[in-house]
Amino acid sequence: MGKFIAFIIFTPNYNNNMGIFDFFKKKNNRQENVSTPVQYNEMPEEKAVEKRVEEVVETIPEVPAQPIEEVKISEQYEKIRIYNDYIMYSIALQLRGDLAPISAFEKENGEVEGFAYMVTEEGYTLSAEEVIERMEKKFESELEEGKIKSYMILYHSQFDNDGNHSLATRENEFKAITMAYHFKGENQDKIALPYVFENDNITYKGIVEFSHEENNDIMNTQLVEGKNYFTNMEPIKAPEITNEAGIKVRKSNVPSLINTWSGIFGHDNFQNNPSYADHLIALLKEGKANEPDFENNKASKMEFADVKFKTLFNEEFGTIYPEIKTDFSLDFETKVISELENASNEEAIVAGPARDTFGVWFFATDYAEKRDQYLVQPHLHINLSGIAFVLDVHKDFDLPDGTKMSEEFTTYMPSKDLPNYACFDFIGKVIDFKETVLFEDGSVQGYIVKLKLITHEEMDDFFTIDVFVHKDNMRFETLTKGMKVAGLLQLQGKIAE
Repeated sequence: MGKFIAFIIFTPNYNNNMGIFDFFKKKNNRQENVSTPVQYNEMPEEKAVEKRVEEVVETIPEVPAQPIEEVKISEQYEKIRIYNDYIMYSIALQLRGDLAPISAFEKENGEVEGFAYMVTEEGYTLSAEEVIERMEKKFESELEEGKIKSYMILYHSQFDNDGNHSLATRENEFKAITMAYHFKGENQDKIALPYVFENDNITYKGIVEFSHEENNDIMNTQLVEGKNYFTNMEPIKAPEITNEAGIKVRKSNVPSLINTWSGIFGHDNFQNNPSYADHLIALLKEGKANEPDFENNKASKMEFADVKFKTLFNEEFGTIYPEIKTDFSLDFETKVISELENASNEEAIVAGPARDTFGVWFFATDYAEKRDQYLVQPHLHINLSGIAFVLDVHKDFDLPDGTKMSEEFTTYMPSKDLPNYACFDFIGKVIDFKETVLFEDGSVQGYIVKLKLITHEEMDDFFTIDVFVHKDNMRFETLTKGMKVAGLLQLQGKIAE
């Protein structure tokens, strides 16, 4: 079964043990900071009165009970109320940090069912805008064909009681849950449930088209625990072709270079100190402007003893990424190329067997310049190197059956946490190392470690690569030749000259 991810449908929040229905049946600290009742002019709070029993001397004549006036429901709410479950579902998703668009439709028999797209792989997803467009196109077609009576798409918008139902994409734009709906024989329409953030609170303001009672009716809707509200799923698969060279070319749009730069600048540094990202943005701008002063000083800003920064520009896209210098190379056969749509297809992860024996995949640092060669020439000679995100001392262990591991044992395997970024967990042997620095002031300090990842009886450098590791990403102080280390690294490569 595929995995649900943000902007497609709800995802499990692994940092929160609460399920979606827990928001409606028990309190926790987070719940107490959420205001779910609709805000209207509230009745004054009644004061507590102590009850007393006293003798009554006079008989009070009975007063005839007045008939309770039936609350009238507006025609618009009478139609919309069939989707109350999904309005509350959207609220519940938001309370746990999931801002995914969701949808539901009314069948010819009057039953209402939810619909969502299901992502079948982690490397490819859809934006919220694409999800909404696809949902609307699907439902409009089914409405026209008479397959459904109505539908509703719920998404977070910029609506601020101003008629603006544009999709919210930036943090300060999230102001309401918009409900785009269409009933057979009527015009398409939109209403919205505005909300405001106050400190850690979310306060829902109520749908202005509905009365106080109608809004409360929505908010009092109880979701049924265990019920599958999304019984209709449509899988989303990455576009894929096999070209004339027999290479499978796939599209990916999830990977980014954030982790790569964390490997260069140190994870905590890059995550917590914006000056590193600002410096990269400045370099990118200078490189695009191509001013003479930048060209004259480009080497000192972009190229260092063991690492160089490469820039890439086109009309829609600009990026900067590091390349670890190396002389290590091997024969490689391209089987799969995953082009990154979010990088205008000018970046790619390339996968296949190396030395006709073991499989690798790597971020191709020269893909923009040599894309045509990658696509038509499967057999290549590749330079391979790496960037370590984590490096720790490895302690030998025995297998469950008591077998002792060889002192020469080395291995690598695809990372479970970052499988689509050419990342690998490894146990390796330090063959050699040297200190290296980036920038004239030496503000970035690390090592180039010659790391053996596969032990081969006849060939010492069968798979022994140069790996950059920032000192802050090391969980120990002192490197020594011959020591065993373990960690997480990203492979990168280019076609050897």
